[in-house]
Amino acid sequence: MKGDFQELSNEQNLESLLTPNKNTVLHIHLTSTTSQTVSEEFVTKILKECGCLVLLPNAKRETVLHIAARYGHSNIAKLLLEHVKAFPPSDIEKGIGAEKKFMRATNNEKDTALHEAVRYHHIEVVKTLLEMDPDYSYDANNADETPLYLASQRQNQQVVAEILNKMKSPAYGGPNNRTALHAAVINQDIVMARDLVKNKHVRKAVKHADKEGWIPLHYAVKTGNLGLTKLLLAQDGNTAYMQDNEGMTALHIAAYDGDWLIMDMIIEYYPDCSEIVDKKGLNVLHYAVNGGSGTTVDIIMENLSLSNLYSEKDFDGNTPIHHLTNSNLMCESFVFHRRVDKLAVNKEAQTALDVAYCKIEDSDQSDFSSISITEDQIRLLKSARSKQSQRLDQKSKNGQEKTQRVVLTKEAKETHLLVATLIATVSFAAGITVPGGTIQDGENKGSPVLVQSSFFKAFMVSNTISMVLAATAVSIYLFTPVTRDKRKENAFSKTALVFTLIALAAMIIAFITGTYVILESSRVIAVAIFLIGLSSFMLAYYVVAFWHGYGKPLPPTCGIYLK
Repeated sequence: MKGDFQELSNEQNLESLLTPNKNTVLHIHLTSTTSQTVSEEFVTKILKECGCLVLLPNAKRETVLHIAARYGHSNIAKLLLEHVKAFPPSDIEKGIGAEKKFMRATNNEKDTALHEAVRYHHIEVVKTLLEMDPDYSYDANNADETPLYLASQRQNQQVVAEILNKMKSPAYGGPNNRTALHAAVINQDIVMARDLVKNKHVRKAVKHADKEGWIPLHYAVKTGNLGLTKLLLAQDGNTAYMQDNEGMTALHIAAYDGDWLIMDMIIEYYPDCSEIVDKKGLNVLHYAVNGGSGTTVDIIMENLSLSNLYSEKDFDGNTPIHHLTNSNLMCESFVFHRRVDKLAVNKEAQTALDVAYCKIEDSDQSDFSSISITEDQIRLLKSARSKQSQRLDQKSKNGQEKTQRVVLTKEAKETHLLVATLIATVSFAAGITVPGGTIQDGENKGSPVLVQSSFFKAFMVSNTISMVLAATAVSIYLFTPVTRDKRKENAFSKTALVFTLIALAAMIIAFITGTYVILESSRVIAVAIFLIGLSSFMLAYYVVAFWHGYGKPLPPTCGIYLK
């Protein structure tokens, strides 16, 4: 709507002039114009002609003030409020002016005009609304968002400052029981966070926990922001001792994430915080070891006042050294420390070395890097004189045998890939350089000389089969490491091995038929080579039968998948 009042002057009843969504002419005009093209004259004439039109909401219960706030029509917002302010006492709710009731009106989402103005960063509209009604705290909408939370989440420093300066007691809640301070900390906006904690009402958010039990300090530590961490602790040092739903403190988070600067600072100013354990009984050293940061572990080990943590057990009886294999940590200062009990046992009567052996046994055979790291940790534990394992020697031997099987499997796969590649290479070369050569002259130039021979045809078919299956096996071997499913990986490997064996047999047949067709004129030699070639199948069969018959394990390159 362009704002031509003459087009509407003949309408007898403007309040009945509605769209299917119950938008009035004012809704349409404010929606379809910008701050530069909106017509104050048009709005003034409409209000003069039909003043009650301003109070009519649309189907979403949005007033024209919602629309003005959403699109940043600050002058129109002032005009609407001044118009409503002049309403007679009969239109005034008890104790509250009509303009305030108008401003506090909510739509179906329980958004007020201030919600809309903040959401779309219209600072002039925000100023107009706050100047008119600074006493109202503005509750959360259906999404649990208050205007202050929206401004903080959207990092609108100017709007946050305006709300804090103008509103006497602003509501600061947000979704998931978070607050505007949570949002500022998550965005790592230290300037906004400082402004928020200066407000005596909002300052209480320092100890406000969200649904996960995380207070703003937890998020400050998680993001690794030392400045925010200091700011929040300065407001209330007790927050250093506050635990989330899992029992974690900010110190636990810093230790696990390897943020040694924050961890060192918390320990320095709140040393007794290190004694707190989570709901599993894990202390700060447990977290540092599980996180795998050697620096954080070193800081704890160098602080003898924390020596009570070195061999403290969690609720499963595991000391920090039991948790060594949960990470890639190789920290000699920890393992060799004289106050660390290397032979401590958990509730399963296992030492740290036992736990490491169990991890080897239970690990995915394809995860070679993890197994290698665990083996290095086992050697470290043994060298630290913790090799007096409480487990039976047979179990330790089983773990070593399983590790050996993993290595053999890896070597077998590499060998199979090499064999398949060689077969594909030889078959390709044989297919290009055909037996007997090609015709050099005439209309059939380039065609194989022996193309009419049945043995030549057998050669070409068997050579093609060998080439295709070998190339397919190579592709499977190259693809197999991508999958994380152990069963699928084994199935792929078995399939590739079968293809390789068939390709090998086809290659032998191609050699026999190719040689025979060349030496067909020398029948005795051709037959002898034919029989010698076929004997390779019998020889392979008897070799496998011999190994299997005597109960001996097959060599890894030919029988690792035949179990």
